[in-house]
Amino acid sequence: MSGRASPSILRQAQLLDGLVGHCLMRGGATAGEALVTITRAEVGELQALARRLWRMAPYEDEIRRLVAGS
Repeated sequence: MSGRASPSILRQAQLLDGLVGHCLMRGGATAGEALVTITRAEVGELQALARRLWRMAPYEDEIRRLVAGS
């Protein structure tokens, strides 16, 4: 572990939204293909996000129940 605090859910959403934004046409249609340049820091953030998702995956049902309140 690096000792760094995990980014907030908002920051993670912003990162993904920014990447997706580069894959949309001006009218909002999805591009057939996109060439996207990302920074080393963004790669690190994506790697950390992927690791967190892998760790959370076994608990997906429980997380959904907590979020949905059922």
